[in-house]
Amino acid sequence: MQFAKFITISLLCLIISPPLLAGEINLNKTVTLKSSGGETIDIGSIQLTRQPSGGFSYTLDIDHSKFSDHFLSMRPFKCFQGPIQMLCHLPYPYNKSQLIKNNDLKDLEYDLLFIHRRSTDYGINPWNGIYYQLTMDKQFNFTGELKEVDLDILASPPEGGITRPITQSDLNEADPDSHSYPVLLIQ
Repeated sequence: MQFAKFITISLLCLIISPPLLAGEINLNKTVTLKSSGGETIDIGSIQLTRQPSGGFSYTLDIDHSKFSDHFLSMRPFKCFQGPIQMLCHLPYPYNKSQLIKNNDLKDLEYDLLFIHRRSTDYGINPWNGIYYQLTMDKQFNFTGELKEVDLDILASPPEGGITRPITQSDLNEADPDSHSYPVLLIQ
C-alpha cells in the first residue's frame, strides 16, 4: 500500500510540475545604474529564460522614458543626464545570439554599451565609450564594473566570423569618481 501511494504521488508530481523538474527558469530583473554616492536609476528590465541546451536566452527592454532623444554626429541617440556627464545608449549594431552560457556574459555586455559626453559638447565621440564588464552570482544577479573603451571599433562591421570585436585589451580601467554611474546592477 505504501509503495502504491509513493508511485501515485510521484506521478502527480511529474504531471503537476514538469517545468520544475526540467529546470525551467524564467526570471525578470531590473537593470539599474548606481552612482558613487549610492543614487540609482532604473533604466530597463531583462527576462532570462533557461534554454534546453544550457544557459539562458535573454530579452532586454531599455526603458526609453528615462532617456531623451538627441541627434548627435548625424545619428539619433537616447541619452540622459547623470550627475557628472550625459550617458547615451549605443545599441550594438551587429548580430549576436543573446545568450548567457558557461558564465559568458559578453552578449549582454554588448547590449549595455554607452557613450558619455558633456551636455555642452557638440556631437558625440565614440572614444568616450563605456563598457560594463559583468559578473554573475548564484542567484543570477549581475554586477557590472565600468570600463572605458574606444567604441569606434564598431564603426564598421566586424570581419567575417568575428562576432565580438571588443577584446579584453580594448578595455581600460576607469576612475569611478570621474563617471556618473560606475556600477551597473541587474537584480
